[in-house]
Amino acid sequence: MTSIDINSNNNNNNSNINNNNNNNNNNNNNNNNNNNNNNNNNNNNNNNNNIVESKLIGHKDTVLCISSHSKKEIIASGSDDCTVRIWDLNTNKSIKSIVDGFQGNPVNNVCFDQDFTLYCSYDNIIVSFDLRQPNLILKEFNTQFKFNNEEINQLSFDSKYQYLAACDDSGQTKIIDVTKNKLIESLNKKHTNIATGCVFRPNSKNELITSSMDFSIIHWDFLKAKVLHRDTFKEGSLPQNIGKSQQQQQQQQQETEPNRMLNPPFVTSVDCSNNSKYVAVSMGDGTIVINEISSFKQYLKINSIHKSSIQQVHYPKYLENNYERLISFGNYDKKIVIWDVSEEMNAKVSTLLTNDEKNNERIKAWVEHSEKINCITTSNLRNNTIFVADLSNDLKLLSIQ
Repeated sequence: MTSIDINSNNNNNNSNINNNNNNNNNNNNNNNNNNNNNNNNNNNNNNNNNIVESKLIGHKDTVLCISSHSKKEIIASGSDDCTVRIWDLNTNKSIKSIVDGFQGNPVNNVCFDQDFTLYCSYDNIIVSFDLRQPNLILKEFNTQFKFNNEEINQLSFDSKYQYLAACDDSGQTKIIDVTKNKLIESLNKKHTNIATGCVFRPNSKNELITSSMDFSIIHWDFLKAKVLHRDTFKEGSLPQNIGKSQQQQQQQQQETEPNRMLNPPFVTSVDCSNNSKYVAVSMGDGTIVINEISSFKQYLKINSIHKSSIQQVHYPKYLENNYERLISFGNYDKKIVIWDVSEEMNAKVSTLLTNDEKNNERIKAWVEHSEKINCITTSNLRNNTIFVADLSNDLKLLSIQ
């Protein structure tokens, strides 16, 4: 297999990370130039720390997607080179590659089950591979699903790994029972634009949340194809399910701090916290919204520092209480941000007036990546590590020191 080039312990790598020091107001000489270029930086000082970047070299074209296994220290990556690679995180080496089965198409999504099967999607087709095969190069798939009508945008498993969800460009989400290799439900006619994401509510029997370019997210009972909640973030309007006092506060903020982004609030991604309480969404206008799932009422909204639309939000899997942190990255600004979204931080920022002040308090760390990013993920087996697929041919591992 292809050798791995690891740039570890390199203080001159392309990434510069700034960690917020919320308890020290005297370190005004720290490097704050990469923050929001505003005078409020002195209120919340940043220390320059290092980030260790490792490159996993093997793909011949852009890496499009990544997935981490919940029980094994392996990750999978799909690429524009029409292949998938399996990587051992103990050695950072490629241990298997899948070179056929995709009909010469880029691999847009990869998703592990809890055992030895990897599900991959290209165009509107899903194929699975048994990784117990002894061959280093796999060419034959086990199963193939052709249930989606258009290109698939995300694959997601439920907590028991029985149901696989696949959302696509038609706005539909297909629910597949992988134990029976059978389509059990089609969630359609509710989203009126591209379905950008789908995620099961952890430890629930029948709940799924989908996001769409139609400015909305939907909370489903997927076994009945029933809508439990819907929240819409229409351009020029306030989000649903918030009280009058919150509306007045947001209107005042809009008057004093116009939104930096001119893009519409398309919902670009969705993720759920591991305590099953919160759902986070990223939007095209550069904002992040977190709702309480049971009521679908807004928990918080961040008018973020990203200078472009936010491509993805992600609750870090390596944290036991991951609902207290959220990772985001921008579509073109190449910035990865780790946010403090805890209840304690909400109380702390409630007394601050401007979004810049609130952001400075919330940001725990950020890194300026070297390339435009396609997607990120984390692993419950690898602490403080972010896996990054970007426009380069190399998969990046960013270890926060």
